Amino acid sequence: MSSGDTFKDVLKAAERALKYLTSQGGYKAEDISRPEYQKLIDETYKMFDSAIRDNDIPEEMMRALQSDAFLFGSLKTHAQLLEADSLLTKDGRVKSYRELDDEFRKLNVEYNQNYLEAEYQFAVNSSQMAAKWAELDEDGRYNLQYRTASDDQVRPEHAELEGVTLPKDDAFWLEYYPPNGWNCRCTVVEVRKSKFPESDPEEALEKGEAATTQIGKDGKNR
Repeated sequence: MSSGDTFKDVLKAAERALKYLTSQGGYKAEDISRPEYQKLIDETYKMFDSAIRDNDIPEEMMRALQSDAFLFGSLKTHAQLLEADSLLTKDGRVKSYRELDDEFRKLNVEYNQNYLEAEYQFAVNSSQMAAKWAELDEDGRYNLQYRTASDDQVRPEHAELEGVTLPKDDAFWLEYYPPNGWNCRCTVVEVRKSKFPESDPEEALEKGEAATTQIGKDGKNR
């Protein structure tokens, strides 16, 4: 199945949303509750939910992931509608949908195929790691150890986390249990406490923050 087929329902929902935005002459944040925009949120959420449900995850953890997925779908929809709104006028005149067709098509593919493909894979990785967490040993014999894919594609910042070894209840895992970014292939394994020394918790947190911080031109962490 091609990417276009995989994301066809989201692409169609976005096309309808963009047509509605044009007919209204613009978009404001309070408009997000309109059925045309809610449909796009729902179709985006369905993509993430399918990735989450494809794993054996405890109910409480699944609900948390689903809540995050719905929030992300809402924010993603809002972002693309704001960008579409910025394309809508020229010299004080609202363009017709026909005039915007090419720009809107590119916008749709960018958000709802290209970006969504990476976001969907992130949801897959997150749910797989959540399922792995649920299977971790509970008797205290093991610590957790951070592992990268150990190849030339590993981000230098993530390579710094290689071998971080801490108890399961350490605060580090609340913040930096992988995946830690788009296309992150890092994982966590259980290791016997007697075999590997524990890492310094504060130093591990500093490395984790460095690995997940990339300040953009707008001053925000990307």
